[in-house]
Amino acid sequence: MAGELQLARAVSEAVLAISGVHSLGMGRYAEAATYGAGEKVIGVVVSPDEVRVHIVARYPLAEPIPILAERIRERVASRVGLLPTTVVVEDLQIMLDESL
Repeated sequence: MAGELQLARAVSEAVLAISGVHSLGMGRYAEAATYGAGEKVIGVVVSPDEVRVHIVARYPLAEPIPILAERIRERVASRVGLLPTTVVVEDLQIMLDESL
């Protein structure tokens, strides 16, 4: 359990550092999180079979969503080893152009 929580924290930090990711998602119908003793990492679900990353992407998009998802998978691959990574794009956050 502690290992899963540490992995979720590392994945969370890596994903939030990627250009095009606004935030981690909360989950649509159930909370997307990894739980530990008195702590949870929202937006990253670590299970024995996979890692699921829920994100909110920035809009306008600098690149198509499939390319952003692939960059996320590549970034977290060094942290998750052979576990497959699924990227769930829950929403888009519209970034206002303040120069308008």
